[in-house]
Amino acid sequence: MFANHPYAHPKIGTQKTIEKISLKDLKQHYQQFYVAKNLTIALVGDISRAQAKQVARQISHGLNVGQKTKTNPNISPLKQAKKIHIEFPSKQTHVLIGQTGINRSHPDYYPLYLGNHIFGGSGLTSILSDEIREKKGLAYSAYSYFTKMQSNGFFMMRMQTKNDQAVEAKNIALQTLKKFRNNAIDTQKLQDGKDNIIGGFALETASNANILTYLSIIGFYDLPLDYLSSFTDKIKDIGATDIQKSYARLIDMDKLIILSVGQKQQSK
Repeated sequence: MFANHPYAHPKIGTQKTIEKISLKDLKQHYQQFYVAKNLTIALVGDISRAQAKQVARQISHGLNVGQKTKTNPNISPLKQAKKIHIEFPSKQTHVLIGQTGINRSHPDYYPLYLGNHIFGGSGLTSILSDEIREKKGLAYSAYSYFTKMQSNGFFMMRMQTKNDQAVEAKNIALQTLKKFRNNAIDTQKLQDGKDNIIGGFALETASNANILTYLSIIGFYDLPLDYLSSFTDKIKDIGATDIQKSYARLIDMDKLIILSVGQKQQSK
């Protein structure tokens, strides 16, 4: 999906690329990227603004000023669907279905966030889990998520099932996504999703460590400073048609990547 985009590079590298890394490469990388212009500092605790500035100056002054790294380009949407199967001698088949996604500044971020929570991001109570696990018993878990990176990341549905059920599970997942994309969800599911997110949000910001994580996200992704205080209000304002329209704009059922790993599948 990432093609020639930097995100396509394996995070841990490959044997071939790692063998080529020299001490000179490491030093050059450090000098280029570990610079003050690339630094985001988040501090939380019993500390004044003046003290925080002093600490930040001490940290940043230990680095070269350097140049801020250029932002990666956005990932181009797929031009056509892809089906990839990798044969593997296992009792279960892993199935991944997805496409290009969004970043944190995407105009549909909030309806897509709430929509995914209802569709496949809320565990056993999600629509996808209900269709795959509860109604058909095809997988122990089936879920979906958006990766939210600096460039647009990806949307993915993921599950694992018995080899002889993989095609059925895949087809039901696709049917469930298509139905969710094309139809507004009912009022009760919408309210349950909102209540679950809003009710749990206080716990996500209940400790210094949680707040620190969010502050670093706000700084790194250049989000509005009222991101935390306005989050629940933005969730409250989302309607069922907002979710449906945001999915219709983003999800292209004709340009999904379907990847499976397991024993050879029989077409159905």
